[in-house]
Amino acid sequence: MKMGFKGFVSIVVLFIFAPIALAKNSSAASIVPGYDNIAPIEIHNNFFYFKGTKTRFFIKGIAYQQVRVPGVNYVEKYIDPMANATSCLRDLEYMLELGVNLVRVYQINPELDHDVCMNEFAKKGIYVLADLAEPEMSINRESPTWDIQLFDRYKSVVDSMHKFNNVLGFFAGNEVTDSKDNTFAAPFVKAAVRDIKSYIFTSGYRKIPVGYATNDDAVIRMDISNYLVCGTHEVDFLGVNNYEWCGFSSYATSGYKERTIEYTNFPVPLFFSEYGCNNVQPRPFTEVEALYGSSMTGVWSGGIAYSYFESENHYGIVAEKANGTLTRLPDFEGLKQKLNSVQPMAAKSNAVPQTVVTINCPPLSSTWKVSSSSSNSSLPSTPDSGRCNCIQSTFSCIVSPRHGDIQAELVEEICSQVDCSAIQFDTANGTYGHLLGCSLHQKLSYVVNQYYLLKGKDPESCNFNGRAIIVNPSKLEELDEIYTPDGRTCKEAIGKSVSYRDEEGSIFLTPDKKTSFHSNYSLPESANIPSRSQLLGDKITSLASKIQLEKWPIYGSFFITSLIGYSYLIYT
Repeated sequence: MKMGFKGFVSIVVLFIFAPIALAKNSSAASIVPGYDNIAPIEIHNNFFYFKGTKTRFFIKGIAYQQVRVPGVNYVEKYIDPMANATSCLRDLEYMLELGVNLVRVYQINPELDHDVCMNEFAKKGIYVLADLAEPEMSINRESPTWDIQLFDRYKSVVDSMHKFNNVLGFFAGNEVTDSKDNTFAAPFVKAAVRDIKSYIFTSGYRKIPVGYATNDDAVIRMDISNYLVCGTHEVDFLGVNNYEWCGFSSYATSGYKERTIEYTNFPVPLFFSEYGCNNVQPRPFTEVEALYGSSMTGVWSGGIAYSYFESENHYGIVAEKANGTLTRLPDFEGLKQKLNSVQPMAAKSNAVPQTVVTINCPPLSSTWKVSSSSSNSSLPSTPDSGRCNCIQSTFSCIVSPRHGDIQAELVEEICSQVDCSAIQFDTANGTYGHLLGCSLHQKLSYVVNQYYLLKGKDPESCNFNGRAIIVNPSKLEELDEIYTPDGRTCKEAIGKSVSYRDEEGSIFLTPDKKTSFHSNYSLPESANIPSRSQLLGDKITSLASKIQLEKWPIYGSFFITSLIGYSYLIYT
């Protein structure tokens, strides 16, 4: 079966992206006057300030992420607490009683309306820090990617929230690189920060800060922190999820003193993006006095207590019942008492720092496997959907939309025979394949197309048990006739990736020759790798894990290291 591709690409990309552009422009134009009654928060060097003043802003926050209550039916795949007017207005009264001035929301649904909640929170002086990810779309620490789907997700959250003056900032990631075993994920976070900051600027939005929340791992603590602020694409702020202080500890014995010394003169605002060890219950929250005291406010800008809603991890301060009513838990009174007793604004609130220390990128080491180069070329490129669609139009064999699964083991086997550098990366050398930012479907299609070309376009080599189909690819001269949504021709968008044609006029992509990759792969421990004949024949043995076309799991013990990054460096 054959199907045309050249004109189809232009129509599809316009169909997909025109509504997005319209939505963006509509969002930019809809400014709601009610949100102007709260001053935006700005950054000057390493502190937060109320806009137009020299008054520092200290975060007195709480993590605000509603959990699923047994007995309640939910329509949405995840809960956005700032889109439910009934519950957020109920919770607002508790927030005011607690004395918080900020909530951290981990999951924003950009398709829902946030006007009521955001406006009422603004009237009461409460700001919002919003994570850009959601449960099924985030940077996966085991197989990281920064691709067009993630970029679109992140942009959609920015589009839906930028108009609110009480949005303090966005988190581009939360504990993505959390140990020495996955430092290779850090460049993907930094690329996301770079692109979202650029998107905010080019969209003409208010300069909303973009940062990251780290897990305070003892081994890589300063490496990941320094990496995120070195070079030209630094985070605007850094949150630290810190649970060192337990019970009735002290500034000197908890680790707070050491952390404060380590981060002295850090160039961007610092705060605890989560805190509240629960080894001692009910929690006395004695760390609040230290966090907002004179020993720490010269370095830190407050913190976010974890968490408002009770869940199975027992960090909540209120419990929600199926009928929507709340019950205060013992931790509520402890946190309320402490937050209302501190006045951090008295601690050198008008001191505007005049100098900022320049941080060097951490060097390669046994525990840090990321290039020390601070240049943009040492990061994954900005996802470019127009370019990716143009490149796919040059393929002669693609994954069938009707059969959206390809074996992880099959991908591994094919890439042992053909050049797959376009979808691989090596963070230690700072090299990234030029198709890494494309969709999972496009990367899968690249692999099967490479195999099809290797086999001399034998029709049987583009089958994979019905999972792939032969199509009519765009010819080199036709690339000048196909346009991306931003007005480039496909030839311009693809650039130097196209180098030569075969005798039939088919286009070949230039391999990423500068990239050197290890052949290590991460597979399930139970995976039984079949023989080559099993993998590459018409019938593919059903094995353990499959890669889905547009979704991949982010929870569980196994993360597929596939086209999203299946051949990243694994060091032992």
